[in-house]
Amino acid sequence: MTQRSNFDLTAAAGFLFILMTLAVQTAAAAELEEIVVTARKTSESLAETPVAVSVLTDEFFDESGFNTITEIVKFVPGYDFSPITTTRAASPSVRGISTFSFSEGFESSVATVIDGVPMGREAQGFFDLYDVERVEVLKGPQGTLFGKNTSAGVINIVTKKPEYEFSMGGDVTIGSRGERRVRGTVTGPLMDNELAYRITGSMHQNDGMLDNELAGEDDINSKDTWSLRGKFLYEPTDQLSALLTLDYTDEDNHCCIATYNQAGSAQDLISGPLGGLYGGNDPFLFQQIPGSVIHLEDALANAGIVPGTSNRDVALFERDVRQKSEAKGASLQIDYGLGNATLTSITAWRDWEIDETNDQDILGESDFLNFSGAAATAEQFTQEIRLAGLLNESVSYVTGLFYFDEEQDADGGNSIDIALVHPIFGDVLNFRNRAVRSVETRHFSAFGEVTWDVTERFSLVFGGRYTDEKKDAELDYSVFAVNPDFGFNTLGFVGGSISGAQTVDDTDFSGRVIARYALTDEINTYLTWSRGYKGAGIDVTTGIRAQNIAPGDGLPVVEPEIPTLIELGVKGVFLNNTLSVNTAVYHQTVEDYQRINANQDSSFTQNLGIDEVESTGFEVDLSYATPIEGLMLSAALSYIDVTYEEYVQQPAAEGTNLAFIPEKSASFIGSYHFDLGNSGWRAFTRVEYSWQDEKNTTSGVIPNPRFDIDSYGLLNLRLGVTSPSERYSIRLSVENAADEDYVHYVGSSIYGLFDGVTNIQYLGPDRFYRFTLEAKL
Repeated sequence: MTQRSNFDLTAAAGFLFILMTLAVQTAAAAELEEIVVTARKTSESLAETPVAVSVLTDEFFDESGFNTITEIVKFVPGYDFSPITTTRAASPSVRGISTFSFSEGFESSVATVIDGVPMGREAQGFFDLYDVERVEVLKGPQGTLFGKNTSAGVINIVTKKPEYEFSMGGDVTIGSRGERRVRGTVTGPLMDNELAYRITGSMHQNDGMLDNELAGEDDINSKDTWSLRGKFLYEPTDQLSALLTLDYTDEDNHCCIATYNQAGSAQDLISGPLGGLYGGNDPFLFQQIPGSVIHLEDALANAGIVPGTSNRDVALFERDVRQKSEAKGASLQIDYGLGNATLTSITAWRDWEIDETNDQDILGESDFLNFSGAAATAEQFTQEIRLAGLLNESVSYVTGLFYFDEEQDADGGNSIDIALVHPIFGDVLNFRNRAVRSVETRHFSAFGEVTWDVTERFSLVFGGRYTDEKKDAELDYSVFAVNPDFGFNTLGFVGGSISGAQTVDDTDFSGRVIARYALTDEINTYLTWSRGYKGAGIDVTTGIRAQNIAPGDGLPVVEPEIPTLIELGVKGVFLNNTLSVNTAVYHQTVEDYQRINANQDSSFTQNLGIDEVESTGFEVDLSYATPIEGLMLSAALSYIDVTYEEYVQQPAAEGTNLAFIPEKSASFIGSYHFDLGNSGWRAFTRVEYSWQDEKNTTSGVIPNPRFDIDSYGLLNLRLGVTSPSERYSIRLSVENAADEDYVHYVGSSIYGLFDGVTNIQYLGPDRFYRFTLEAKL
């Protein structure tokens, strides 16, 4: 495994060396286009902004065909995402920092912002990306300008605006596993040079990414989603513009299920660690109530399922796997020019609902844990007012106020439909638990940042943000028997019933200082010190335990998360504007790092705070317009080392690496555009390769080798042709062309609690074909 990792990293370094050598030796035939970003809430070139940010443009999405932020992961250094059983708790990772929690009382460390509006729940950003102008991935604490829950970074998505010239276009895609995708957009004037519109819609379906071996049942992990977005731009004068955005997304997916990576023996289900807890491994220590459960090995054999890293088979009733969600929102952005300044107001309302359930034992024949899920809603209102402009020729500024109000409600739980009878302790594991909870968050902040150009080459940036946040939570947690004819003794699995409330009211001041120096007209450097803030978390999940609550303390609270970053970056364009280099090296500490942790005696989890974690690494983005006309190359490299620096509760963890984080990753893209003779038709070929180092996905604090995942590399191939008028094009894509079996996540199944062996896994897609027809008018 180590030899393979070293080989892949050496190959990456060799590729970069060849690229640089070719660049130095040959004059270029084309130049790179300037990329403009809003990473500091003002428009500036990527090369000049003193922030670590990776940018994916509309051309990237057009050529790759990528449709979601989960697909771009492998081409953004320092950015990662591991799909799990629910988007409700899934969270991206930036530089190894993320927050994975099922509790509505916690927020992600990585914020998703769409057209200037922050999403209160990260799942609201997991929609199909179409008609997008660019995606900016900002790395490190961004609390100064982007506010709450940005302690690790920001995914800033900017969609295309209406235009005054009429145009329309769309595409139709068919692919493997019954994929169907239809997308379209139309834009044009309603009033010449004064009022314009843009309407964008998409539909995306497939028949399921996992094969269902249960007779008569459809395949699982299917997708069925559609969305509609309307934008209306009103510009009555040169000083005033108003942009109204309305959007709606509906999903009715049968996902998200894992497969069995490894299965223990039938006897171990009864006589494993749970039996040993009471003095030995006597196979008769527990007795099953007849007909209550079928052994795992027998159920897998009946379905013809063979556990392993290439196992894409399940045996489930489709009705038991559901993820239905609905998201809608409206925003109004008004910009008014005031000479040397622009006043901006963004008012937004969003509503999100999700209803999901999973058969967690992944077997229709088994009633071990056949229900786990929740129905949740989140409604938010945000208001931002900011002023950006120039004080004089050498001083620019951004300042503003931000208000956030969100109400969340959820109702969910788990059901273990099995009764194991202990001769002394009675019936056990015959229970359901349910958590009915609500969380309301009100947040106010005032922020500002000043950039002072001390000389033509040297600038200083000073920024700060004052935050006042209040969070109220209520929980009614109950435990009861599934079969009332039998008693139940949970043995600490789910604890006792709890009802409680908690209020957290906190203020904070965060900020950053940046020194930027231009070595030449083409090369910029910067040094950043930044302190961020993410509000306290309140535990309102089914993982809550009475023993974690001191009398009179209310619900468990995890202290606010405080990141501190030191970063050195170099950005530049070289060789007559044909080679772009963006690189950064950083050291970041996070105090009271909020994360989820598996209890030692069960698969149920609790939310907790780690005293301090430390993230150190570097990342590189390269783009090169080669001397060969039409040939573009790009590459990205990342190294991340994240460790427990201090953890008073579990000192044995100090010095060890956090789970879920690949230490090294790399990606390469080569695209070549060329004429097809003298026909007027144009064609392109594109090769994408991404590689990720080995990682461990232990849910607990100390990594367990049982959950190691090997490194892997993925190859994508694409080919397209475009008509002379550029109105029509055809594209063929092959993703994971080598048909690599690769795993995002390995974890213990409910059976693994008893045998200490049985694991589940979330696999990435196998080889996948797509054929796309596109038309433009």
